[in-house]
Amino acid sequence: MQLHIKLVSGDRAPDKVLISQSQGEAPFRVTGTWTKIGPKKHPTLHIMTNSYPASKLTIDYSIRLSPIKPGQNSDGTEQTIRQAIREKSEEETLTNAYLEIKDGLHKGAEQLIFFAQDKAFLRQLQEKLTTGKEALLKRGEVEVLDQSISPDQRLKLVKPPRRDEVRVFLMTSSGARGVSFPKTDCIIAAIPRFNIEAALMEVAQLIYRGRGMYTHPETGMEVSGDNKARRLVMLINDFIIEREDIDPKRLWLRQSSDLLTLLVMLRSTIYTRIKGDAGLNKNRIAFVPVGSVGDEELLRLMSDDLLDFLREAKVFISDSHHQEAKAIVKRAEQLSTNIFKHFDLRGQSLKRNAKSYANYQTLQALVKAVSRIQSSLLPSLDNDALEIPDSLTCIGPFWIEDWCDRQTEEIFSFEAWKADIKQNSSRLLGSLKEIAESKKFKFPSKLKRPANELYKLLSREQEGFVIESSTRQALRTKNIVIGLPLDYPHFWNEQSEDDIRQQVLEDPQAWRSALGRSLTPQGLIIPVVPHYRTVPWVAVAGRRIFTQLETVFSDRYFMASSELNLLNTILLEDEADNK
Repeated sequence: MQLHIKLVSGDRAPDKVLISQSQGEAPFRVTGTWTKIGPKKHPTLHIMTNSYPASKLTIDYSIRLSPIKPGQNSDGTEQTIRQAIREKSEEETLTNAYLEIKDGLHKGAEQLIFFAQDKAFLRQLQEKLTTGKEALLKRGEVEVLDQSISPDQRLKLVKPPRRDEVRVFLMTSSGARGVSFPKTDCIIAAIPRFNIEAALMEVAQLIYRGRGMYTHPETGMEVSGDNKARRLVMLINDFIIEREDIDPKRLWLRQSSDLLTLLVMLRSTIYTRIKGDAGLNKNRIAFVPVGSVGDEELLRLMSDDLLDFLREAKVFISDSHHQEAKAIVKRAEQLSTNIFKHFDLRGQSLKRNAKSYANYQTLQALVKAVSRIQSSLLPSLDNDALEIPDSLTCIGPFWIEDWCDRQTEEIFSFEAWKADIKQNSSRLLGSLKEIAESKKFKFPSKLKRPANELYKLLSREQEGFVIESSTRQALRTKNIVIGLPLDYPHFWNEQSEDDIRQQVLEDPQAWRSALGRSLTPQGLIIPVVPHYRTVPWVAVAGRRIFTQLETVFSDRYFMASSELNLLNTILLEDEADNK
């Protein structure tokens, strides 16, 4: 029997890194090609300038390892590693960013830029840099630049004279797009440890934010920022776990390999962007991270409004605003988390007897058929429980279920028979209305818009708030995928509806994060507020989800293999060259 597999790439591609042979370092590289403009192709000369706007460039790779020792929970049990890291990581990451900025200022940086992707974190960092005994600068010398600031404030910050007066800019990559800061001579970038291809692609652009012309403060003359000596700092935060049941040598062997891989990738990205070659010994390659290719649906969910509001509320609370205004937003944030935590996703198949592993009994039947003691090694294929539908894919510890053929709706339920729920709903309506329509305080538009949408969503059911109500919205999309744990019948005991006791899954955020990463590295993952009273699950709507199998069988990624560590792949040397 012969098996033929044809590898064909589709019309979409995930985040990736392209590695190709290079001709070595070159200040200019010229390529002639044809470019299609309208119906015709025209001859085009493409000139790639490999350079960096600085008289001297210093690149530092700062790895800050923080020891983490799991403590005890309130009930006396030992914390999990995930709990310990989540508890201490925010403080450690904030301290490390502060120390890097302090070091840059002490080394004489005239203007410093710090990049991170968390808007709320940047505001916490601004507070730490400008208040308390350890303050390094005055409040007006440190500014945040991201998409949450108002357009008029942004315009003021990116244009002289204010642009050149600020000593430290704290930015997200999206907030810095399209602008330059010629006075900047030190750029620090916090490198995330997730979605690494997209992160490296952003770094290749971030390092060029310091360029252009500015006015010299003493002479009043226009001078070029391209003649300044510049310093780039790539900040990598990581944690060392200290626990008796973990062999520190084996842990460090694996962790150091991961860190070294990241360093090589980061260095190769920067060198390729500046010089056209990754700068690896005896390996002439170009290392280019590339973002995903493909269209996403213009789909708006109720969950989008909830996510936007909670995210912008966190940013507003961290920012410098009137205390009364922050109290209103904080109250609305807490109430929203409590009121909108009862969320469900319903999918009705048009096919008769359609199977779904989101149905507990269906997966339980499979588990029992496979794992019972008297099961045959080669069971009968006539057993209906062993038939896995085409809509299901198993990847590692997860089931991924395609709901493209289902009529789906998202549902927020409100248990109005509970006095506290009804009271809190009324309080939340008042807070949301005050944020959306307040004349006393100037709330940013990025906060007012989702607040207004949540107000309209909640007020729909307020008049009929008697026993129990729900807000429903149909999802008009064929792209919807569900993520489920592989073997939850072994640890989940389903309860009957009349059971008074309520099971609530411990650490729901950890379940949501783990399941969410099985579907997508970024974007909206529902439920926004995880509160599992049944089995844990997540869903992604409006976007095509790439599975590992699609990558393996794509002709563009034929060499993709978990057995070939990227570090080993790009550092391989031909032994014949050494003889």
